[in-house]
Amino acid sequence: MMVEPATTIVQLTDCHLFSEPDEASRGIEKRQRLRQVLEDIRGRDPDFDLLVVTGDTAHDEVLGTYEIFREELGEWVERLRIIPGNHDDRVSLRRVLPDASQGIGGRAGFQVDVAGWLVLGLDSHVADDDSGELGAEQLEWLRSRLETQPEVNALLCIHHPPIAVGSEWLDGIRLQDATELEQLLVAYPQVQLIISGHVHQEASGLCAGARVYTTPAVARQFRPRTNDLEIEPGPPGYRVVELGADGAWSTRVIRCSGM
Repeated sequence: MMVEPATTIVQLTDCHLFSEPDEASRGIEKRQRLRQVLEDIRGRDPDFDLLVVTGDTAHDEVLGTYEIFREELGEWVERLRIIPGNHDDRVSLRRVLPDASQGIGGRAGFQVDVAGWLVLGLDSHVADDDSGELGAEQLEWLRSRLETQPEVNALLCIHHPPIAVGSEWLDGIRLQDATELEQLLVAYPQVQLIISGHVHQEASGLCAGARVYTTPAVARQFRPRTNDLEIEPGPPGYRVVELGADGAWSTRVIRCSGM
């Protein structure tokens, strides 16, 4: 049972917004779906502690798209932490949202200390590539963060999942140095939880004992366990994570109705 106090984290992923507010892709208008998700959060738990966005905020990778996203968040920008996905431009992202991430050797990640937990955002974006990679320098940064606070439980946030989800085309563009990450995490059992996006569907697995969860997209969903891209009709979704100061945690996916 969760013991108070707890920290509430809301995770959004894969908004795939365009700079033209009403532009649609495959018949789905992304900005309207983002608004629906934000309205759902306001109705359920507007007092969350941290909003984590795990990549592919933009689809067209232009500066104006991040400005639109910032406008839609409003006052929630102060609680935002964000990492890039394969469709993002990290320079534009950091220019518009400079307080939501930090530079890590040319990448855009973050560190947030909350009661009993260390929340770390890792940048898996690789230019001109749909697959992801953390890289040796960022993995070393992760190691140093975990060594600094070995007694504190950790949550990692990455765009590309370090696990296979059973879809041939998606598993071919997942995190390419997942083995290196897993080998690192073996020595740091305080990492309890990894949340990611990229696959536009809900899946789970293990990485060196840490529970891994992927999260449905704000944009369109992908049909699970397919060899090629297939769209799964359905509403947008997001994840809520509760982190207890005693090390307990829970998580759930929420699907928005009405679309």
